[in-house]
Formats: sequence, structure tokens, C-alpha cells
Amino acid sequence: MPKIVDYEAKKRMIMEKAVDSFLQKGFHNTHLVDITSACGIGRTTIYQYFRNKDEILQYTIAHLFESLRDDFRIILADEAESPLQTIRKLIPAILKEYDNNRKLVVLVDLWLIMIREEHPSIELVHDHMAQIRHTFQELLDQGIEKGEIRDMPTPSMAFTLYVLVESFLIHLALHQGEDVQKHIGSVQLLLDSLQAP
Repeated sequence: MPKIVDYEAKKRMIMEKAVDSFLQKGFHNTHLVDITSACGIGRTTIYQYFRNKDEILQYTIAHLFESLRDDFRIILADEAESPLQTIRKLIPAILKEYDNNRKLVVLVDLWLIMIREEHPSIELVHDHMAQIRHTFQELLDQGIEKGEIRDMPTPSMAFTLYVLVESFLIHLALHQGEDVQKHIGSVQLLLDSLQAP
């Protein structure tokens, strides 16, 4: 009887092994043979799933962002929360996610590698990050409309909130082991300034 292979599970396994190699060797120094060897598959087999390592990287980015968006949808789906309360939960959740979950660690590490190596897929990361900024802007607009958040230029504030998160993530990637929890109180103080008088 022929062996049945779960196509998506195999792609995820290849992705995980590739990510390990990207993090250890860098993207440019990782070769398909490194990935196939780590997976225990032949070169012809990997081509059934990915054409090249760029495609693996793009799949990884899309997969990681989709997984993070699923986590954020849970927070955003709580209709009992006001827009400001949602922002207050969302930013710490992103920071705690980094501390608790390998997905975000890998994403930030890959992002830094792509910046350093000037990889063209960095645009894909920027597109996904623009969606996070857009989410902040929508929440700010809703909060202003409800009178909960002070009137302000929301594109600029959404950018500022996004840069705050981005800076934290880069800092945490460079200083692993940093206690995220001790900084969340300071973030909440900053968010207090958004509240309408």
C-alpha cells in the first residue's frame, strides 16, 4: 500500500528545518542540501514542495504572520472591549508573545537576517507589518469616534505605536533573556496618554 503523505504537514516540517538552518547559518549561507539533509529527504523530494529556498522563506513569513494574526484576532474579537482597552491588551500581548512563543522570535530573527542580507523578500515582511499599523489606526479611529481616545492624527499615532512595538522586538532579539514584564507597565503609562480627557 502506498505511503500517504500529508502535504501541508511535510511543508511545515521542511519550513521548520529550514528556519533552524537560516538562524544558524544565515539565509545566504544556507543551501538546499542543508535543508534536505536536516529533513532526511532527497533533493528531488523537496522540489515537490518548494522550488527554491526563497520560496521556503516566503512560505515561512506568510505562515508565521498568519499564525500571529490568528492570535491577534482573538483579542480583536472581544467586542466587550473598547478600542483603547483593545490597544492596551494588544501591545503587551505582542511583547509577551515574543517572550513565550518561538514564532515571533523566529520572525524577528529572520527579519533581521533579511535586512542585513538585503533580501528582496523583506518587502513581504513590510507588507505584513503595514497591516499591523493599519489595525492600530482602525482602533484609534474607532476610539476617537466613540470619544474614548483624544483627537489626534491617527496615521501618525498608529505609526508611533507600531514603531514602539518594532523597537521592543528588535531590542528583545538583541538582548535575549530581557524581562518583558517589567517594561509592560511603562507601555501602559504611555497608552494612558491616549485617553480622552
